[in-house]
Amino acid sequence: MIEKSGLVKELLVLQQQYEGRQKELEKWKVEFDRLSQETEQFMFSFHEKYEQTTIDEEFTDELKEKLENRLEGIRLSDKSVSRLIRRLNPEKEIETATSEFILAEKIGRQINENRQVDSETEEVIPDPASDLQNQDDVETTAEENHSESLEVNENNTQEHENKPSEDVSIEKEAEVTEEAENPTYSESEAALLKEAIHSNQNVLQEVNERIEAAEKRFVTFMEKGIAPIIDGLYSGSNYANDLLVELEQQNHEQFSKVKEWLTIYPRLMKDVEGLFNEFHVELYIPQPQDTFDEYKHEPIGVVEDEELEDEQIKEVVRYGLIYQKELFNQSHFLIRPAQVIVVKNKSKDLVEENRGNVE
Repeated sequence: MIEKSGLVKELLVLQQQYEGRQKELEKWKVEFDRLSQETEQFMFSFHEKYEQTTIDEEFTDELKEKLENRLEGIRLSDKSVSRLIRRLNPEKEIETATSEFILAEKIGRQINENRQVDSETEEVIPDPASDLQNQDDVETTAEENHSESLEVNENNTQEHENKPSEDVSIEKEAEVTEEAENPTYSESEAALLKEAIHSNQNVLQEVNERIEAAEKRFVTFMEKGIAPIIDGLYSGSNYANDLLVELEQQNHEQFSKVKEWLTIYPRLMKDVEGLFNEFHVELYIPQPQDTFDEYKHEPIGVVEDEELEDEQIKEVVRYGLIYQKELFNQSHFLIRPAQVIVVKNKSKDLVEENRGNVE
């Protein structure tokens, strides 16, 4: 017979892990349904704002041309938005494990049923020699057994009388506890437990793979689907700001009118940020003069700027994205780093040396 200890404990631990991971998988199913609905609303709102944006005939020809370029960029963003549902592909459901997880309760019932069947099928085979015994032998044997039984009972009674009742109670309780905590299983029952454990390990691994696939699908949609839209808007907004600076310096009479038209950028960007926030995705926006962080920043250029220190950020080219909940077993997951241009100045010693050589 084999003790319970390891096998049943392992089976119960696996079941607890499975139940937790199965809830996580169900959460992703609900999350993707919600993502589909929110994306459709975002698409409608974005397209409506784009359609309502027109260029007034009162603008000068020069401004019309510049604003038409801005509007063309927004049109391309709107085109990307229109493909979001197709990219998300909500018809493709989150896959679940194909094999059934064997619950500990089910194994327990199966073992009990097997034991009942074994008990019912046991046959008592009579000893042929017993038929040859005469009645006197039978009666003599019965009397001897009765005498022995009485002697045993008397001895047991005496022992219990000599022991305090509290000690007897403690002994019985200990026996019951030990039996409950360490039940034993036959070789065939142990084999059944091992088989269930092996099967459940495979099912748990499959569930974990399904969760990882859902997480990758979510990250890909945010990074490759939604993020490029805000990248286009951010780039267009930078050009728009340059235009406003230029018009302000010229004290242009249509400055206020152009400024009002260009509010289309923050309004559209607010829609994108709203979708991100709904699903715990945060725009990571470093600021100029921040210190370069190799984990959160991706350097795409180096410049000199004597007003800044080495490793400080000169310019932000693209926002980063951070998922603010657990993903891929990380409490916060960096979906993508921010792209930046970093300062790298020549050392003062090298400058002084070059000056000496020139003299």
